[in-house]
Amino acid sequence: MEKVKFNYSPISKDSLIEDLLENPFLNNFFIENDLDSDTIEKFLLDLMNFNKEKQFCMSCKGLNECKLVNRGLEPALSYRNGKIMTSYKECKFLRISKRKEAQMGHIDAMHLPSRVLQASLDDFDFGRGENKQEILNKMKTFITKIRNGETVSGMYLHGRNNTGKTYCLSALATELMKNNIDVVIAYYPDLVREFKSRVSNNSLEEVVSKLKQVQVLMLDDIGGEGTSVWVRDEILGPILQYRLLDHKPTFFSSNYSRKKLVQDHFAKFSRETDNLNATRIGIRIAELTKDNEIQL
Repeated sequence: MEKVKFNYSPISKDSLIEDLLENPFLNNFFIENDLDSDTIEKFLLDLMNFNKEKQFCMSCKGLNECKLVNRGLEPALSYRNGKIMTSYKECKFLRISKRKEAQMGHIDAMHLPSRVLQASLDDFDFGRGENKQEILNKMKTFITKIRNGETVSGMYLHGRNNTGKTYCLSALATELMKNNIDVVIAYYPDLVREFKSRVSNNSLEEVVSKLKQVQVLMLDDIGGEGTSVWVRDEILGPILQYRLLDHKPTFFSSNYSRKKLVQDHFAKFSRETDNLNATRIGIRIAELTKDNEIQL
């Protein structure tokens, strides 16, 4: 049986070096370091590997597309003491990813979908509700003041459903996160249910302490929960009192105005003490938000 013959032509080193020179980065590297062909040939395998990885990086559009073994680490060349050496540094996509991860550590969206954090003050939605420009202006002022270390009040946003109250709080929370300011934004009706569930495993104080001490607290849809004397007097009241005394900014959104929240929600019971405690909640909210009650 006749053997199959393969045509094989070896690739010359000169041809491989010419391929390297087609990479502008490598061409400049050789010129800047005044490298001769003998030096290039000596480190040819290292340079070919670098060239391959560099080409991957040059065409990469994101960390998810990274083709390198060490994801997010792009190659770099140096020439010292007669040696060409390859090292690795974080690429721009890995740096951006790490920065975002660090920022996300400053925000806790409790009982809210992650998509709410896509809201932004830079691309503010004016399409729903009223007084959006006033809200945006006040939020930008708030950002400036809190970055400067000034004492600043929160806001109370109220209006009917689907006017963008949650969106406004989320946009501000995202901006605060970018400025490395710790924020908790919580959907209040589900938060109340969490309070009740934590009683059984003795972990209630953990979440209450967190809500008291976080730099900025946002309670979304307060008044949307079922009325509970225990939550009102033993949980919400102490949280708001602590934040008031410690000058910690607190934001609220509700379907009720501040006055209606007290009269139609927190004072739903007939006992005189309930009316008094409801009034105290109203006073604390008013002092935490000052003149920043805005209807959407």
